[in-house]
Amino acid sequence: MPKGIYKIKVAIAAGHHLFPFRTEKLSPPAPMVLRKSGRVGRCRIYPKPVFLRAWAFLLGKTVNFHEKYLSFIRRFPAFFSFVQLLHENMLKQKLILFILVWMTFLHGTVFAQTLPDRGGREGSQTLPNPQAQRGEQSTAKQIEPLIKLWQLKGYGAFQDSARMDTLQDYYHLYHPVFKNTLTASYVGNYATPYLDNNFFNRQSNLDFLFLETREAYLLTPQTVKYFNTRTPYTLLDFTQSEHRTRKNETRFNVLHSQNVNPYLNFTFRYDQARSAGQYKSQETKNNFVTLYSSYNKDNLSIHGGFISNSILNNENGGLKPNADLLGEPDTEFLDVNLTSVHSDFANTFVFATGEYRFGRFVEVELTDTIPGYDESEEEERPISMVFKPFAGILYSFEYQTNRKEYNDDEDNSNSFFQHDYYGDAYTKDSIRFGKVSNIIQLKHYENPERKTSFGKRAFIGQEFIKTTMPGPATDVFRPAVKKYSNVYTGGGIFRKTGSFWRWNFDGRIFFLGRNAGQTELSGVVTKPLAFLGDSLATLNLNGRIENKMPHYFQEEFYSKRIRWKEDLKMEQRMTVQGSLKFPSRKLELTGNYAIINNFIYNDTLGIPSQYGGQLLVLSAYADKDFNFRNFHFRTRLLWQKASNESVLHLPDFSAFVSGYYKFVISKVMFTQLGFDVRYNTRYYADAYHPATGFFYLQNEEKYGNFPYIDAYASLRLKRTRVFFKMMNLGSEFIQQEYMTIPGYPMNRMTFRMGVAWAFYD
Repeated sequence: MPKGIYKIKVAIAAGHHLFPFRTEKLSPPAPMVLRKSGRVGRCRIYPKPVFLRAWAFLLGKTVNFHEKYLSFIRRFPAFFSFVQLLHENMLKQKLILFILVWMTFLHGTVFAQTLPDRGGREGSQTLPNPQAQRGEQSTAKQIEPLIKLWQLKGYGAFQDSARMDTLQDYYHLYHPVFKNTLTASYVGNYATPYLDNNFFNRQSNLDFLFLETREAYLLTPQTVKYFNTRTPYTLLDFTQSEHRTRKNETRFNVLHSQNVNPYLNFTFRYDQARSAGQYKSQETKNNFVTLYSSYNKDNLSIHGGFISNSILNNENGGLKPNADLLGEPDTEFLDVNLTSVHSDFANTFVFATGEYRFGRFVEVELTDTIPGYDESEEEERPISMVFKPFAGILYSFEYQTNRKEYNDDEDNSNSFFQHDYYGDAYTKDSIRFGKVSNIIQLKHYENPERKTSFGKRAFIGQEFIKTTMPGPATDVFRPAVKKYSNVYTGGGIFRKTGSFWRWNFDGRIFFLGRNAGQTELSGVVTKPLAFLGDSLATLNLNGRIENKMPHYFQEEFYSKRIRWKEDLKMEQRMTVQGSLKFPSRKLELTGNYAIINNFIYNDTLGIPSQYGGQLLVLSAYADKDFNFRNFHFRTRLLWQKASNESVLHLPDFSAFVSGYYKFVISKVMFTQLGFDVRYNTRYYADAYHPATGFFYLQNEEKYGNFPYIDAYASLRLKRTRVFFKMMNLGSEFIQQEYMTIPGYPMNRMTFRMGVAWAFYD
């Protein structure tokens, strides 16, 4: 290098600039600005936040989040408005708000999946496309909405297809208690306890005994319906009765399901209900929130999520004996037994089920599933590679916590309760039940191409349970804590495919722990047959044999108002059911028979007791739809009888009759005008105990022999369903007290309306 010449580093501005020598190269390039001092400087362009850059990197492209956000608002204005409305009503529930915000931005990044059109498939529902129905054309590729729905059975071994409720028929039957039952013993207000009058519908899936009379209002892992959607699906459901601020009952539910890709789905659901009640101290609140997901692809299947339920019931103890129910026009002037008592319930589930399948890919011709395919054409038949499993290993996990708090601030002068075991200073019973369960399962798949092939499965499970309640000592309060565990094993054989016979037999036995010796065996057989001119008719046979330990709280319980410690034996029960279904004739006939030894019931004091003899229960059920032009009638009839009516009270006859006339307004609005009638014969209906939430025997007065009448108008316009309903019309012109249990009348005639709006594009 020549003497006197040195290397000097020179920074030159990127791009063209008037003063390139006054700047240095920036990364990323920065525009130049003239500052107040007269000097030229730079104005930095700050990069996006780290999480936005990371998200863009994962997508493999640059993402303009502002444009994505605006695009989402333009595409889903109703959903955006709904989020704002929900935000205003749920400021105190931070967890739900966080989930909603997360789901809002999910729309900007999650795409609708495109699947090849292979025709319909079992458990799938193709939803109508309004744009296609109007004959509109678009340059963009149209994605036909398709939703697949299923539930898990057998600890995840089976994915049984389910149907989505999108029909106009019976949409007005919004109440979860009366959706699937004919009549029930009912405390009278939404979210309050009930007892199904059909004895064979009283089986519960809950582990917490004190929630069984409120099970219809809850969501559990066993009742979750999993989705797989081609396009995002959202359902908004709102119902309201009476005046907006007086004696009001309001429900607001939302469901949103969306796929990230053809295999991974996320579903969010929130249900909220509040009711002021028509009588004093009858307010209730009920809500649940859940977020769950499913992943299904070839050899891997994963399902999981969380659920949170809560119920708050004011307990009024029913009307006082001297209340003039028929003579008093205003329910606010009718006195009740309790005014300062309420029960709070909360439970949480965290659950997951995973399966890894072993199998191989096979070539399958798609000629039978492609619409319009002509086999006579000399072309190469389309082939698809399909994974066929022959074995699988499954693992299921569930963690649940349950809490009941009974708050009693009733005045000492009130003699409604016979006992006060802990004194005036003690005002709250706190009962808790926690459970952790783990199940490992092996499954061998059936070969549908071989008639003699059947599937097999075997599992082993362990559960740990912890309970807490008030202690037996009355002078010094100490909570009683009980911990116990169980280990069980079981298995089953099944044939789920084929047109000749379909069947499933399984069972389990507890061999370690508190429930050692408990045995459960069940079987289901389905036989398709052509009968009475119906080629789609089926014969279904169900059987179950159980030797079950009583629940821990049935043996021992302590509280402020009631307590017991009983030595109960295992209850032995054998149940047989047979049914004939004729889909084309819209007819179902069912018979049930049960033999029970050591039947456990709640006696006239509300304390669990046991009948040492043999109890027989028999029932017959018929469900028939009649159609004549635009007139439709549905009749459901139930007859049942118990061999010993001193330990089990049932109405001999129950009925539900529904009829409507349908027509179309302006070729687009489908309309139904109809009525519903419920009825059961008089019998000694069970009484209700506010401190436990149980129903128990009473032999003083019979209830029933009156019709419960509703009249309604139902409308459907494309994706929107609306109903207007007058409930319990008979209370205005039939001189009956309309009580289904002692002291608790049904609501008087009231108006109710509801609207459900679904969008899925």
